[in-house]
Amino acid sequence: MRTGFILILILLGLNACKNNNFTPKPHGYPRVYYPIKAYQIFDSNAPFSFLYPTYAEVKNYDESDVQNYWYNINYLPFNATLHISYKSFKNRNQFDSLFDDTRKLAYKHTIKADEIEETEVHNSSTGTSGIIYDLKGNTATNLNFYVSDGKKHFLRGALYFNAKTTNDSILPVFNFLREDVVKMIESTKWK
Repeated sequence: MRTGFILILILLGLNACKNNNFTPKPHGYPRVYYPIKAYQIFDSNAPFSFLYPTYAEVKNYDESDVQNYWYNINYLPFNATLHISYKSFKNRNQFDSLFDDTRKLAYKHTIKADEIEETEVHNSSTGTSGIIYDLKGNTATNLNFYVSDGKKHFLRGALYFNAKTTNDSILPVFNFLREDVVKMIESTKWK
């Protein structure tokens, strides 16, 4: 009985050693369903308005203090948040200080960033201009920006994914959301 059991194990072992052409499967990424692009206007008591996607929600950064005009735009299907903050300024020195702070915040990611690409934006119909900072590589944020009228209003933003990610896995989603951020910047109007 024991010899028969051993013989069966040997036969099974020899059968398992056939030359199978095994190919490892590549890593998979979750399937992402992209909503249809449609926009709505954000128009509150803040000194600015803009368009944002219908699949996002705008929340006050801190419910107890709504006068600072700091908001989070939560992109619900993608677990991402665009943090925006507003500052008013009175002179060129204050503008330069806000600009420098924005630039420092973007460039503090140079430790992890492979490259930081700056894109200037101008909209003469709304009187806005600014810079979009695209941070390439595995950084905490892949996009920072500011937009201003150069006279009184300064709006800054940074896009974050709310889970640890790798750049190659979120790149399609980032590109999709970047279009929304650019739409927001282009549609910003001052009050």
